[in-house]
Amino acid sequence: MSKLLNETEVRKLIPIGHSKYYELIGSGALRSVKIGRRRFVTEQAIIDYISGLDQAAA
Repeated sequence: MSKLLNETEVRKLIPIGHSKYYELIGSGALRSVKIGRRRFVTEQAIIDYISGLDQAAA
């Protein structure tokens, strides 16, 4: 089971700013789920995002 992370927790793991966080979510590059009015990112979504960066760099 993946843990749900809020914006602050995600930004500690991925060194990005507030605007870039929402840009990545809006573009679908970083998958998220919405619960009520809040948006969360799973640990697996972060792993997938970073893997995509590795593949793009190769």
